[in-house]
Order: sequence, then structure tokens, then C-alpha cells
Amino acid sequence: MGQGSPGWDRSDVSETTTKAVICRYGSLGSLFINEKISWGPYLPVTLVQDSWFGVRQDQTDLEWFVWIPIILSYAPWGLVHVVLAQLIRKWCPEHLCSFYVVFSVCITVQLIGGVGTALCFIVPSIMFVVLLTRLKLIIWLTWCCLLILFNTQFFINLEICDTDPEGQLRPLPLLTTLLGYCLYLPFLCTGPYMPFTDFQTGLAEPYRTWTLKRVAGVGLQVIRFLWWMGFTQFLLYQFYAPSLHFMPQLMKKMSSWSMAGFVYFLTAFLQLKYVVLYGLPSVLARVEGYDPPRHPRCTLMTYRFSDVWRYFDHGLYRFMLKHIYIPWVGSEPSMVRQLQGTALVFTFVYVWHGVTTQIFWWATINFFGVVAEKIGDHISRMSAYEALESRWLPGAWQRRFHGLLAVFLYVPSLTALVIFISNLDNAKAIGHRIFISGFPQCTLSIFFFMFCLGQCSMELQNWKIRQKIKAKQS
Repeated sequence: MGQGSPGWDRSDVSETTTKAVICRYGSLGSLFINEKISWGPYLPVTLVQDSWFGVRQDQTDLEWFVWIPIILSYAPWGLVHVVLAQLIRKWCPEHLCSFYVVFSVCITVQLIGGVGTALCFIVPSIMFVVLLTRLKLIIWLTWCCLLILFNTQFFINLEICDTDPEGQLRPLPLLTTLLGYCLYLPFLCTGPYMPFTDFQTGLAEPYRTWTLKRVAGVGLQVIRFLWWMGFTQFLLYQFYAPSLHFMPQLMKKMSSWSMAGFVYFLTAFLQLKYVVLYGLPSVLARVEGYDPPRHPRCTLMTYRFSDVWRYFDHGLYRFMLKHIYIPWVGSEPSMVRQLQGTALVFTFVYVWHGVTTQIFWWATINFFGVVAEKIGDHISRMSAYEALESRWLPGAWQRRFHGLLAVFLYVPSLTALVIFISNLDNAKAIGHRIFISGFPQCTLSIFFFMFCLGQCSMELQNWKIRQKIKAKQS
């Protein structure tokens, strides 16, 4: 129900190890069986000549095979950008934003052409004019009108309204800073979203002298994310799960184990993809002194709906928390206001990701999952419940009971994720297999593996909490 507490007794080592082995066996076993079924000839995979990894690769994921070549194409210019930005930060930091604008325009004209570059200027310029009113309602309404054209720039206006509520910044420097933020090269194409306040803090950072240790640290980070890029490319030669969501008639014929491998790979691939897309640009930003959001955590090791949103895209989470949830809930939140704020957040998610039936069901399931967590947290803090739990569920039995309850959130969470990264037809087929055609064997097996996964996730979370406590005490 509630989050893990550092005061809980640790699970027996053999019990925790057994659960971890079961989780690993289940995931790897499902992938192995999925690989051994010869769906390749029926799937829209691509023949690749002279490859180290194989001859057939799944190239149906649009984001991966569009953005990765773009990142690699401007990577040398990214290094030039960092070197020049470091020199400007050292000798004339007041011109840093102007440099960002000029340099990024030179690169984007080559990448996306003149029309795309013009749009990168037009939309922030329109929002800058709206910003001069200092009225958040007008900013929201204007953004809704521009959403279909370009859907990131209005974030900045709300941030500036909070960082400069009195409008003390002069228009020209404000416009230069705004364009420098919008056109900041490392985050221009793939993200992640970095709050404007963090960008301002990074701008004010003084120049840091380069040392051998710092160069080695940056090199290791680049190698780290390049390794994940190569590993993800290798996986697409071995597993064709992304292309399967275009072939629901084939997926329905798969065994339950293979279907589990399909879901597991799609979930893992989503995380790996954004680890690379967010991680490599973030290395360049950190070199310049910025503090971008961390890359996504593994959603499979997160047993709470709210933590998936908190740790997958942390920058977007901070925006929704600061500009939607907290302003509505206020300083003394009641349960009703919290539920209303949560509904507003997921309404924004629905509009932001696209007003489609698929996104509606994904956002709705996540909304009810977060609501169920909030109700569970509220009950777990009641003194009567705490006394009852302490009496009947001593020690590690509390975590086992909470892990059992978490199963009923894990399954809808994965269902929502399949809807988001695949489609409704595949989600319906998986739900039908778990609860109807595969009942009771498939149902009990899924719930058992989810229970073990939840226990491992709780143990990992509690370990992190204990480490933070030790760090504070030392």
C-alpha cells in the first residue's frame, strides 16, 4: 500500500535471492522462447548486408531509426559546440545565449531545412509576444492553439512567469535567452526537457578548468551511452518485438511465454531507447555546467504507478508537478483536491501525447492506478490500520502483503504500457490471454512473477533508502 519503509526487517537472503532468480529466469526464458519461434519470415524486418550482428534487423521503430542517425550526424558539431561554448563561458559569458542561437541555426538548417528552422523561430517568437502579457491563462490558451504545430515551447513561458513575475527583464535580453534555451543544440532534437530555471542556473555557472580527471569522466560517460546504443542495435537483430505490434494476428497465435517475452522486450526497449536519446545529449550539457534530468529508470523495477511517472521522464514530471498539480492542490491538500489535481495532470498528458483513443486509455488507466495508490497511502497512514498491520503482519510479512497488493497495480500498469508502445488490439489480446483463455495457469503464473518482481523492487528501493540515510549520517 504505502511506500517501502527503511524500518522494515530485511527479507531472508535466500528468499530475496530466490525471488530475484525467478524474475531473471522468467524474463530471460520468455525472451529465449520468443526468439526461437520463427516469426521472422512473416514480419516487416529489414535485410542488412555486411553486419556483425545478423542479416535481419527490426527497423520498424520510427523514433530509434530517425533520431539515432540525426544524433550521430551532428555529434561532431556537438563537440565543436561544447568547445566554443567553453571558450565563450570563460571570456565573454554574457554572449553565451547568442552563440547558442547562431550555432544551432547553422546546424538545424542542414538537418531539417529552412522551413523547419523557421518554425523553430516562429513559435518561440509568438509565445514571446504572449509572454509579455504575463497572464498564464493567455499562455495556456495560445499553447492549445499551437499544440498541433509545435508542442514544447509553452513550457518555457510558464517557467519565465515564475522566475520573473514582475517582468523586470528587458525584452531583448529576454528574447535572446528564450531563443538560446529553445535552440540549445544538445536538447534541440531529442530532449530531455530541462526546466528553464535549471537552464538559468547553468548559464550563471563560472568556467571550470579542465583536468585529466574531468576529461576521463566525460569520456567514460560517452562510452557508457555508446555501449547502450550498440547493445540496443544488437537486440534489434535478435528480437523482432517492435514489428509484431503491426501484426496482431500473429501475436494472438503466440504461446503465453512468447507473449510475455513480447511485452518484456517492448518495455525494456522503450527504456533503453530513451536512455540513449536522453543520455548522450545530457553528457554534452553536463560538460557545459548544466544539470539536466537523469535518464529513465527501468520501469520493470518500479512497482508504483507514481514512480514510473516520477523517474522515467523526470523533467516532464517536474513541469507537471510545479505548474499543474501544486497550483491546483495548494499548500493544504485535501484528498479531493489531490484527486482533482491528478485528473488535471493526466488530462494534460492526454492532450500532450495526442488526442487519440489509444492515448486516452493509456492515460485513463494510469490515472486510476495513481488514484488507487493515493487511496492506499491514505489508508496505510491511518492509526487503526497501522495497529492492525503491526499485530497481524510482523516484520517482512508487511512487505509480502504490500507486494501482493502491488500485483493488482503491476498488471494494469503493464497493460497501459502495452497500449502506449503498441496498440489497443495487442493489449486486448494480452488481457484476453491472461484472464480468459489462459485462466487459471497463465493468470496465476503472471501474478506469481509479478509478486516476485514487486518484492525485488521493494528490496531495491529499501536498499536505496538505507544508503541515503547512511550518507546523511556520515
